Amino acid sequence: MSEILTQPPPPPREGRFELAVYMRQQNMLFPLEFGSIVDIGRASECQIRLDDLSVSRWHARLYVGDDIEIEDLGSANGTTLVRAPSTGDPRDETGSLAHRRLEANKRKRLRPGDVLRVGAVIVVLQRKGRSSLTGIRAEIAGGLPPVLVDPEMRRAYELVGRAASSDISVLILGETGVGKEVMAEAVHRGSPRSTGPFLRLNCAALPESLLESELFGHERGAFTGAHAAKVGLLEATDKGTVFLDEIGELPLGTQAKLLRVLEERTVIRVGSTKPRRIDVRFVTATNRDLAREVRAGRFRGDLYYRISGLVVRIPPLRQRRTEIEPLARHFLREFCSRSGQREPRIDGQVVQMLCDYEWPGNVRELRNVIERAALLANDDVITAHEILLEPQQPESELSDADEFDSDTAVLEVPSAALSGRSERDRIVRALEACGGNQTRAAKMLGMSRRTLINRLEQFNLPRPKKG
Repeated sequence: MSEILTQPPPPPREGRFELAVYMRQQNMLFPLEFGSIVDIGRASECQIRLDDLSVSRWHARLYVGDDIEIEDLGSANGTTLVRAPSTGDPRDETGSLAHRRLEANKRKRLRPGDVLRVGAVIVVLQRKGRSSLTGIRAEIAGGLPPVLVDPEMRRAYELVGRAASSDISVLILGETGVGKEVMAEAVHRGSPRSTGPFLRLNCAALPESLLESELFGHERGAFTGAHAAKVGLLEATDKGTVFLDEIGELPLGTQAKLLRVLEERTVIRVGSTKPRRIDVRFVTATNRDLAREVRAGRFRGDLYYRISGLVVRIPPLRQRRTEIEPLARHFLREFCSRSGQREPRIDGQVVQMLCDYEWPGNVRELRNVIERAALLANDDVITAHEILLEPQQPESELSDADEFDSDTAVLEVPSAALSGRSERDRIVRALEACGGNQTRAAKMLGMSRRTLINRLEQFNLPRPKKG
């Protein structure tokens, strides 16, 4: 008599991957069990339920095995894949596979680091154990702001930390002085290019006549005064990161040439016809509403879509009041250490003043106020007399702008902006206080002179005449 020997079924294999989901007011982690089929959508029956109107009831499906595959189920708003680069694939985010809307009912293989835009919700495929902010801190050590308390800021930097490992183009939005350059540096420090150069270029600071030559370089004799060939800044930053601040101020002609650089990864020096290959990662920033600028014809739509692979909006300081006091104490300690003076105590009334103020100049204004107060302080204490603040705007003149562009954004952290009328009044007062001197008024407002001139045109204000 023969016997049939049976063995108990093997234990299920532990999943190695998880999905990090970033929605407007929360982020979530979903472990992916090996051998499972996972539906994503608004329907209550979906294993990953995304309660967002941009998501279809049955939007997409994941097949979890040794490989992870995604299938769009014929959703209304589609599923877009932003491909993470790999050493085995020479194509970066400018390649044909980098930013593609998936074809319905066809599977697409994913790899860790890939970003999916499910409607307007962002989903990141990652290996388990990469979700804590502690890990993000380690990845971008030294590039974080001195204080990171506000939940929206923590979410923003966590996502930036994830994006840093890829070459996806990052667009940082936020008011003047909120810390866009700090975030751009965090992207560079957390990337494989961290040992390469990091170029900071304020597009509004260079005259239009010099901007092209500085960016792309020029050949000898290309124009009057070009006595020798010059390597452009983009060429000089090969293997590194280029941070273009105030990109909304670029002239349209330069925008067209920058678009060609992004698409072809080559530059042509002024006065030359020979393209030169470069390998750089682009991070851009602006305090303008670029979507509105595109509609008005002041910014190229094709360039906007190229630079906005990942969009992160930094909230203004007035929306993250929990950070005001610790930032103030940090700036005070830093300034006193740098200047070799004894650190004064901050009076309790001053702390309340700082927390109640709207901070139109954001973190930059707070630093200036604290450093000035430290110089004026007597008896080792900063009192209300040493805190010099701009007159407060009436609350009725402040309007919340909580915008999300589902066509281009990956994540936008909600922010509030001064209304047009409020900004117009600030500009008028600054010009009056500076006797019409545009350079001094721009410095007082925390913006470049070119940005101030653009604002004068935007608000139909006459430019002061030179006296």
